[in-house]
Amino acid sequence: MRVTDLIPWKSARGYEPAVRSERDPIATLQNDVNRAFDDFLRLVNVPFSGLPASFLDNGSGIQVDVAETDKEVKVSAELPGLDEADVDVKVRDGTLIISGEKKTDREAEENGYILRERSFGRVERRLPLPDGIDADAAKASFKSGVLTVTIPKTAESQSSSKRIPVQSN
Repeated sequence: MRVTDLIPWKSARGYEPAVRSERDPIATLQNDVNRAFDDFLRLVNVPFSGLPASFLDNGSGIQVDVAETDKEVKVSAELPGLDEADVDVKVRDGTLIISGEKKTDREAEENGYILRERSFGRVERRLPLPDGIDADAAKASFKSGVLTVTIPKTAESQSSSKRIPVQSN
């Protein structure tokens, strides 16, 4: 007897792959786990985007905090990796639209090799605004990757709210 006769995939009969049935629960579990990891890694890492994965991780790509007072609506949006010139803010049809776009183009030549890298990333978030805002008086500021939009309410909407007392029966 030869040593190669003891190795299953080197048997005298040749290569005989193991055949798994589609109903094999272990194979099904393995496929499901592989698919779950593939989906997760696709969400976490966006290759060649030039943007951190957190920039594109939630579908909208922009994390926001919204605060409403009697006088104004204030929105703070996280836009990491963007500059002021990359950000666009609009109010249209009662909706605040915040979008950002990052493009990079880099070329380096070294030791007879040329390296060219291009990346592109775009995010947008739309937030419905309450009635009675003064879009013409809206202000926006951008500092350290955080956009702050302040939209004052109209005088009518400020005076039109009335507190209703709640009584117990």
